[in-house]
Amino acid sequence: MLISNDDFSKFFHLFGWEQLNYLLNYHEINYPDLRFVQDGGSLPNAKKEQWLELIQQGATLIINGVHTRTPELRKLAAHIRQETGYRSQINLYCSPRSEKGFNCHYDTHEVLILQIDGEKEWLIFPETIAAPVSSMRSSEQIPPDVPPYLQCILKPGDVLYIPRGHWHYAIACGSPSEEDYSPSLHLTLGIDCQTGLDWMTWLGQKLPENPEWRENLPLMPQADRTAVQNHLEKLRDQLISRLQTPEAISDYLDYLGYCDRPPLPFSFPHQLGSKIFDGGLETRFICSQLHLVQILTTGENQTQIIIGSKQATIKGLPPYLVKNLFRPEGFTLLDLAEWSPFLDVETEVIPLLTLLVTQGILLVESSEAIGG
Repeated sequence: MLISNDDFSKFFHLFGWEQLNYLLNYHEINYPDLRFVQDGGSLPNAKKEQWLELIQQGATLIINGVHTRTPELRKLAAHIRQETGYRSQINLYCSPRSEKGFNCHYDTHEVLILQIDGEKEWLIFPETIAAPVSSMRSSEQIPPDVPPYLQCILKPGDVLYIPRGHWHYAIACGSPSEEDYSPSLHLTLGIDCQTGLDWMTWLGQKLPENPEWRENLPLMPQADRTAVQNHLEKLRDQLISRLQTPEAISDYLDYLGYCDRPPLPFSFPHQLGSKIFDGGLETRFICSQLHLVQILTTGENQTQIIIGSKQATIKGLPPYLVKNLFRPEGFTLLDLAEWSPFLDVETEVIPLLTLLVTQGILLVESSEAIGG
């Protein structure tokens, strides 16, 4: 599905040539996270001195996991994680000429293409295997022998959605000999949606907690499978019983809610207890925008906070006040004084905020604190 956009600068705030140059000049990105492809295949590992020549000769530059190296893309990946509930990854592609990078292939995750600069022509073909998983590699399959059902040119600001399993390839438009030539620069956002197979894998990882599943199967003399069959039937009945418990689903849902989230950001020197209140009453506190905050009322004026791998129980404050401490836009000491004039600043407010900040649960607002 193609989503055209009249705003060619729509994605400039996320990434651009300046950020690419910064990564290439100041980051140590090793093969295969940084690699080149041309004419449908990957090129051998190249030294940094060869990169320019390869690109000038038409090779496509790929940087995998670029969201782990760029704050703006890190925030985007985290927001996608919160909105969809699933892990995402962002790769970068720079294609300088009218040449094909990869041959026709499919991906085993959902794909969104964000065109930043230049233009690229995409050809999308129907799936040949419904909902393939990572073990079903397209290199081992035969592409469909049919015309593409979608052929389009992405321009800056456009978005293209390619469903999992749909075959595709792309060719950068233009040539350096053209007056208005601009190389193609785009981001590929991949979303790894969970499947029923992933649930079964998670359950399988829990089974070793039961010693009966770790036991050797009985010996099986030739033509006598009775003992093994009886043992497997017993395990099968245990598994069925476990699957019928509410926890078999609820525990997995809890796991999905917090797996694959980035660690809470560091915020020095505040986490060392220094300069937390340097802004006076205007000091603004905020929670990490890369994480979902779960707030649970566990008793009268007792609230549990879960964010990332951190948990905290706040006692003595009404639940509405605790929720205000974790609102997305943050709060200042003046806000807190307005919400709770009954709290003593020296004995209650400062100790509470100091504890939450030093534990990384709340952050003193800064570009680093919010992940931007």
